[in-house]
Amino acid sequence: MCIVETKLREQIHLNFKEERYNSWRRDRKDKGGGGVLIMVHDNMERTKWK
Repeated sequence: MCIVETKLREQIHLNFKEERYNSWRRDRKDKGGGGVLIMVHDNMERTKWK
């Protein structure tokens, strides 16, 4: 699952710890809007990008 335009900031600490999912989020720091939250089910293969 991918959620875009989250509009979250570093100061907003939300617990996205859903039982069978790993989650990553990237907030937009210098402009309004933006941001993304990605949740991947534990049984799906995932690759870390750099």
